[in-house]
Amino acid sequence: MDTDRGSNTAGHGGSEKEDDGNHLPDRRDLLKLGALGAGAALLGGSVSGMGGTRTGASRRPPARAASSTAPQELFAAPPMDVVRIGFVGIGGMGSVHVRNLLDIEGVQLKALCDIRPEHAERGREWVLEAGQPDPTLYTRGETDFVRMCEEEDLDLVYTATPWRWHVPVCVAAMENGKHAVTEVPAAYTMDDCWRLVETAEAQRKHCAMMENVNYGRWEMMVFHMVRQGVFGEVQHGEGGYLHDLRSIKFASEGEGLWRRDHAWTRNGNLYPTHGLGPVANCMDINRGDRFD
Repeated sequence: MDTDRGSNTAGHGGSEKEDDGNHLPDRRDLLKLGALGAGAALLGGSVSGMGGTRTGASRRPPARAASSTAPQELFAAPPMDVVRIGFVGIGGMGSVHVRNLLDIEGVQLKALCDIRPEHAERGREWVLEAGQPDPTLYTRGETDFVRMCEEEDLDLVYTATPWRWHVPVCVAAMENGKHAVTEVPAAYTMDDCWRLVETAEAQRKHCAMMENVNYGRWEMMVFHMVRQGVFGEVQHGEGGYLHDLRSIKFASEGEGLWRRDHAWTRNGNLYPTHGLGPVANCMDINRGDRFD
């Protein structure tokens, strides 16, 4: 996208049950308690010096939220011969992804959404050049993706918008019966991370972040070398992100129109999966070992 799509209005819903005194902490509470316990262990034990004791009824965890329990069984969608996709955000990276999708057998791009009509028209030309049917265009403003999710018969919605819109697009997709995938980062607040998880569980739809750096030529080369045993047993891995972004962040077009806002107000590696993802692959994370 070449212009900012506006502020993220995502919040966390769900009503709380009445406190009957017998509730258990939900997943959010357990994660917080686990982190607090780990911090206390590093500091030498008691957490009483960190703002009060954690004993007694007055320190009980909050009541369980209606959508806070994990499903009993993991969700798996049946395979599809043709995946009908609606794409949101056909700017810089979005253009790359649209053209890549058109090279994949079994993909049909049925709808294209962008706040700039010329971007959607450009995507339409690529779809027609690939021999696919004329896609429907959605260009009526920054929330027209909602109308696309409501009206189109799609299997999957893919977003490559400015970051603040990743969660709203994915939630709109899942709440309208579509799977959702997003460019990095999927979210940048804890509440929005939980919103994606809980919406996916409630709607029984997949929601994934498309971490393209996992599949770069150098990353795949090292991954292959690890699998071939070139380095022996891998005991340590480091990942970072070395990318001079000055030309982008100071640009008066494209990502510069929204991305530098994050650099002004936030300090850190704003999408660490570029470095972490390839290391996780090499160390078989979630295929035996897990991050703790």
